[in-house]
Amino acid sequence: MRIDLGRQSILAASVIIAGGLTDAGFVLHAQQCPPGGQIFIDPRLVPRRVPVTYQQLIAGMSNPWATPEEKNRIMEMYYSQGQPIQIPFRGGVVLISPTDLCVQQYIEPK
Repeated sequence: MRIDLGRQSILAASVIIAGGLTDAGFVLHAQQCPPGGQIFIDPRLVPRRVPVTYQQLIAGMSNPWATPEEKNRIMEMYYSQGQPIQIPFRGGVVLISPTDLCVQQYIEPK
């Protein structure tokens, strides 16, 4: 049995597959941490902060149709960009640098 896929569909499928492999390889390569580092949470699983520029903050705050909750959320997103990401872990909290996900610190509860 022979299935004839057009030349263009085979080319499109190979581009999609190659692009997917390249992207997956880039993500894995970009998130590798140096050996000997103390990693509590896999950097690929850490939620990223949404970048908010100053212009976006001003636009959101001056929007007359935005609710107070939306304005508070935009302000919180803007001011928390440089703060460590906190993730609960084994009864404590892991603090993760937002710029380098391989920099992690475990804080035990008192």
